[in-house]
Amino acid sequence: MSTTENALPSVVDAATWQKELAALRVREKAATRELDAIAAQRRRLPMVEMPDYVLEGEDGPVRLAEIFGDHSQLIVYNHMWFEDAEWQCSGCTGFTTQFTRLM
Repeated sequence: MSTTENALPSVVDAATWQKELAALRVREKAATRELDAIAAQRRRLPMVEMPDYVLEGEDGPVRLAEIFGDHSQLIVYNHMWFEDAEWQCSGCTGFTTQFTRLM
């Protein structure tokens, strides 16, 4: 068995471990702040105005904007759904269940 297959971190005293943990926490906090800043920038991206689509409804033509009543935003998500499958993508189903709370 080679060294890389059984590679373990070195064994150190508690003070050394605490020092390295503190340094790691500084890096983790910086990464968290950067990811938060990226997420905030994504939320501030401009919206795109949809074309005035006209769809065929049960009672004839209906504008896309009229289908959703007072709701001014449309969320589009490519959901991995497999017809007649016992299992559905847990990421997709978990993600899309959050949208019911927006109403």
